[in-house]
Amino acid sequence: MNRNLLSRSLAAAVIGAAVSNPALTEPEHVHGAAAAAVTNLDGVVVLGVAPIAASTFVTDPKLPRQPVPASDGADYLKTIPGFSTLRSGGTNGDPVLRGMFGSRIALLTNDGALSGACPSRMDNAMSYIAPETYDRLTVIKGPQTVLWGGGASAGTVRFEREIPYFDRPGCRRRAACWRAATTATTRSPTSAPARRTGTRGCQPTVPKPTTTRDGNGDEVPSAWRKWNVDAALGWTPDADTVLELNAGSGDAQARYAGRGMDGAQFRRDGVGLRFEKKNIDGVLDAVAANVYRNEVDHVMDNYTLRDPDPASSMPMPMASNVGDTTEGGRVALTLRAGSLGVDRRRRRPPERTPQAQRDGPWRLPWTSRGPRMPGSARWVRSPNRTGT
Repeated sequence: MNRNLLSRSLAAAVIGAAVSNPALTEPEHVHGAAAAAVTNLDGVVVLGVAPIAASTFVTDPKLPRQPVPASDGADYLKTIPGFSTLRSGGTNGDPVLRGMFGSRIALLTNDGALSGACPSRMDNAMSYIAPETYDRLTVIKGPQTVLWGGGASAGTVRFEREIPYFDRPGCRRRAACWRAATTATTRSPTSAPARRTGTRGCQPTVPKPTTTRDGNGDEVPSAWRKWNVDAALGWTPDADTVLELNAGSGDAQARYAGRGMDGAQFRRDGVGLRFEKKNIDGVLDAVAANVYRNEVDHVMDNYTLRDPDPASSMPMPMASNVGDTTEGGRVALTLRAGSLGVDRRRRRPPERTPQAQRDGPWRLPWTSRGPRMPGSARWVRSPNRTGT
């Protein structure tokens, strides 16, 4: 009897030890396979900017995105959901928003319209933009708003510079420099000294390598070089009022592998004046007005950045000089219940021949006339719905 109790006690102890330690009951090769199947992965951080509304996207163009730095406006816009780009080589791509591009996308720089000149869109409006020199990028997708002019069925893109306010005399500075393995460098210094007046300048310079190579090792012409300078002089009697005069200039060159000509000149000159008054008591909340003039001068040829190909359709040196001048103004009133505004825009093509040989004539004996586009807008806000 005692022997049977002792046997049962020993059996129960052995079974309990096996259950508490599964390693005694599992083969050794099973543990090796389980250990090999466990892999520790590095953490992945995904950063994004949420839209402030269903169709409005606002971001800081100084934030680094690939490619760094963005060579033009299209390089930056393609990182925003909904945009894609029709590539033209190393730079000057044509942005596409919701399947639409060209004049269906309105571009405003400091609330002034800017347009390209080439009918083949070698110099679309985004080619003249250096995103890192602006403080805010606003994308309004679709034609829901008419506050920034008509005709933008795809959307409106606004590159803006904020007004620096100072409560005491001082100076703010910012500088950035990038250097890549392909010897591309960018220098972007800015400064904003103030004593009731503010002055600010931007001057990025972006050289690129001569060529790139494809998978077969063949050279692909894609070099580009750009510079931009912008300055502003403002008067801020208080934190809610500003009167600012701004001016800017820039130029560029770009090689194109898929075109018969290269971009030998992308000259941009602009000037503007704006007035803003915010936090007004009463029914009227804010007043904004601006006038501007933006001029682009684009030269295409086949001899500045390359040698004419005798076997091509243009065996001799050829050039084409096109340009565009956009001038206009806008006045907007922000009310407690909505907004009212009027704007006027005029485009004037220059007096030039569209194409000529090297050192050929550029002037025409008559004056070119462009379209005039006046407009007005009313945007009403109600507790139940928002209408335009």
